[in-house]
Amino acid sequence: MSHDASATWSGFNYQGKVALYHTLTIIKQKIHENERFDFTRYELILENHEDFDIKGPNGFTSFHQVKAINQTAFSTYENALFAMLLQLDSPANSLVTGYLHTWKPLNWKGDDRFDQKLRSIIKKVIDNHCADPTKSYIKKTFNGEPVTEKKVKILRQAKGEDVRLADEEAVKTVLNSAYTSTSNGCVTNRIHQYDYDGVVACGIDAIDSKVKSTISDIHNILNIDSDDALDKIFCALLAKLDENVILKHSNLNVGDENPILFTEIIDILNDDKIRDSNEAYLASRFKLKFVEAFEEFLEDEELCSPDISQEYSNGESSLNEVMDVLFDLSACELLFYFKKFNPHVSLDTKNTLDNALSINMDDLRQYLFSIFRDMRPMTFNHKQSEQIILYKNGKNKYLPTTIGSQTKKNLVIKIMKNSHTISSLFEVTAMLTGCEHANEIECFADEYSLLSEVSLNDHYVNERPEDKEKISQISREIRLIKVSTAIEEINNA
Repeated sequence: MSHDASATWSGFNYQGKVALYHTLTIIKQKIHENERFDFTRYELILENHEDFDIKGPNGFTSFHQVKAINQTAFSTYENALFAMLLQLDSPANSLVTGYLHTWKPLNWKGDDRFDQKLRSIIKKVIDNHCADPTKSYIKKTFNGEPVTEKKVKILRQAKGEDVRLADEEAVKTVLNSAYTSTSNGCVTNRIHQYDYDGVVACGIDAIDSKVKSTISDIHNILNIDSDDALDKIFCALLAKLDENVILKHSNLNVGDENPILFTEIIDILNDDKIRDSNEAYLASRFKLKFVEAFEEFLEDEELCSPDISQEYSNGESSLNEVMDVLFDLSACELLFYFKKFNPHVSLDTKNTLDNALSINMDDLRQYLFSIFRDMRPMTFNHKQSEQIILYKNGKNKYLPTTIGSQTKKNLVIKIMKNSHTISSLFEVTAMLTGCEHANEIECFADEYSLLSEVSLNDHYVNERPEDKEKISQISREIRLIKVSTAIEEINNA
C-alpha cells in the first residue's frame, strides 16, 4: 500500500534515524562476511510502500512501518498493522518481510504471540462483516460513500493496488485465507516487531547511540579511524536522508521511488572531506536539535497528551500543517524561520549557527510547540517568500515565538535593540507566547520609553531614514500576548 507521503517525516527525526540504523546494520553484516561485497543494486527507499523500504538485486526485501508514538497499547497500532498485512499479503509482495518499529515495547492482555495478535486484527474485520454485512467495513469499501472509519479507508486503498480484491466476496476470501494460513511464508509470520539487540523497541534517547555505534563498527571492519569525525558523519548521513525527503515532498505527484543507493551511504562513511565540513555540520546539527526538541515535546505527556501525539502521527492534529512546513525546509532555510521565532535573540552575526545551537531548546518545547498545538489550523498562514509563519484571522496576524516568562524590562530591551527583528515584524499584529505566566505587553515603544532615557533612534543610526520610520511605526503597534488571549480574540472576531 503506497505510503501517504505525510511530511511528519524528516531525515533528522526518529523515522530517519531508524531507516539509517537498519541500512547501516545491513551494510555491517554484509561487509563483515565479505569486505568487498557488491552493494551496487541495494537501495533505501523512503516513503514508498511504508515509511521506508529496502530493495535488493531481486526486488523489495522489507517494508518498515515506524511509529513515533508515546503509547504502548497494541490497539493503537492496529490500523497500521492491518494496512501492512494487506500489503504483504498481495502476491506482488509475497517474499517481502514487514517490520514495526516503536519507541516502546507493545503491551496486550493475555499470552498471545505477536503473530496471533496480527491474526486477531484480520478476524475483527471478518467478524465485523459477519455481524452485519449491510454496514460492515467490507460493504463500505465498495459503496463509494464518504467514510471516517480508518479500516474502510485502508481496504479502499488496498483494493486499488491488489487485483484480487475485486468485490466483497473476493475480499472475504482473501481475508479468510490470510487468517487461517499457518505456513512459514504466510503473511502473519512475515511481520515482526523490530529487534534492537534483544529489545523490540528503541527510545528516542537511544537511537542516536545505536546509529553511531554501527558507524564505528563499520569503520572498525574497514580499518577507518572515525573517533574524531563520528558526529559529523552521523549528521552528514541524516542530511542525505533529509534532502531525499524534501525532494520527495516537493514532487508528490511524480511517483518516483527516488532511492538512496547503499553505495551513496558508503561513500559518506568513507569521505575524508566530511571531517573538515564545519559549516555543513553545524547546519545539520542545528536541524537535528530542532527536530529532537519536537520529538521530546511529543513524548512529554505534560506538554503533549498521548491523544495529540497519536493525532499528529495520523496527520490529524493542529501540529501537522506547521511542522510539515518546517520539516520540509533545508537546515539553512529553517534557520531563517527560526530567527523570526526568536525576536528577543540577536542571531544576525558572523556566528549565526553557533548562536542558534546555543539557544535553550526548552523554549521550543515549552512555548513554541505549545502554540502550534493550540492554535487553530484554519488560521495558519505560511508566507514562503518572506520565510515566516503566522496565524491569521481577519486583519490580525500573530507570530508564534519562543518567548517565555521574562521581566518586561529584559524582554522589551532585547527586542527593541534588535532592529533586524523589528523590521521583520512589519505586518505582524502581535507576537505570541506559549507561556501562560508571561507578561503581556501592549506597546513596546511606550514600554521602552518608561525603562530607558535613550532614544530608539540612537540604536538605529546605521538604518536608512525610511527604515527608521518603519521601525518606529512597528514598535508602537506590535504587542506580546499569550496564546490564550489570541484564541479569545479569534473566537470573538
